[in-house]
Amino acid sequence: MQIKCEYCGSMIEETADKCPFCGATNNAVKRTADKTPKTIAELQQWYQDRHLPPYETTRFFIGINYKKPKAFGIYQDGDQFIVYKNKANGERAIRYQGTDEAYAVNELYLKLKSEILNQKANNQTRKQQQTLTREQKKEKRKNILITFAIFFAGFVGLISIAIIDMLAKGFGASLFWSVFLAIGLTIASLILAGKFGGRVPLLQKFHDNVIGEKSSGRAFLLTYVVIYVISFCLLFAPLHAYYNVSYYRYNDTIYANTRHSWYEYEDYGYGGDYEKVSKSSIPDDVLANKTDYQFNYNDDSEWTSSFTEFEDSSYYDEHYTSDSDSDSSYDWDSGDSWDSGTTDWDSDW
Repeated sequence: MQIKCEYCGSMIEETADKCPFCGATNNAVKRTADKTPKTIAELQQWYQDRHLPPYETTRFFIGINYKKPKAFGIYQDGDQFIVYKNKANGERAIRYQGTDEAYAVNELYLKLKSEILNQKANNQTRKQQQTLTREQKKEKRKNILITFAIFFAGFVGLISIAIIDMLAKGFGASLFWSVFLAIGLTIASLILAGKFGGRVPLLQKFHDNVIGEKSSGRAFLLTYVVIYVISFCLLFAPLHAYYNVSYYRYNDTIYANTRHSWYEYEDYGYGGDYEKVSKSSIPDDVLANKTDYQFNYNDDSEWTSSFTEFEDSSYYDEHYTSDSDSDSSYDWDSGDSWDSGTTDWDSDW
């Protein structure tokens, strides 16, 4: 079966991943693979399965040509499928009108999912579990990484000191007692050497064995700190690099690189989303000269209005947030309230 390409209008095979004429992604294939509703009936069933409130409450009217203000909807008129939004003043904005039912359904489906997440966030705010902003999310993730790195690096530092001590005293010494000794020496050096600066016999003996010369508690502390800093850097740097998102612009295409994977950004004019792509599909110029094509969205006003950050995208919500891995994340809790008054009813969509 052939369908029309959403971008150039050419007729292509329904199973084709990309249009052979313009190279655009065939979203019909992606919708099928993701089990996205493709008909009005399937969208109605998806709505019911999520236990969502009545249409009059959510203001999403599936299969209904609703005429009153403040409504999103889809209905069929002959061979035409119309996706619409009725604004607060009663004016109707047509989102899509055409013969592609799957495309029309997907438009309302994405909007409905977005609104469900917005309503859940509003409920969390009312329960004083305020949804973190983008910058707060980044700061929280950074703090978690640093905290984990600090504790792990501290553990590595202590084990390293214990091994040094064991090597100095011979392998007859128990690893358990070596670790115990290392912890005790660290605490002692922090308290005694830090506050009093005096020499401690136990520390002195330790350094006689390990360093081979007279030393103070501060020398032990310095040894630990050096190992600690090295361990921290070796741990935190890879973690930060793994979660960090780098953006590259090549001609009119934006790519994101994070988590050892590449993503291509598709701008639909009213927002965009990412699609995971193989490294082989990334232009060789970008791979060979990354710094020449890398850009910071905050410093590039040309992209500010239409560009969506990776962590704010639908792809990220569906694949990398703990509560969005399946349709169950859109299930509605009967104890929550849906307030359509928080929806922007003045925009076209």
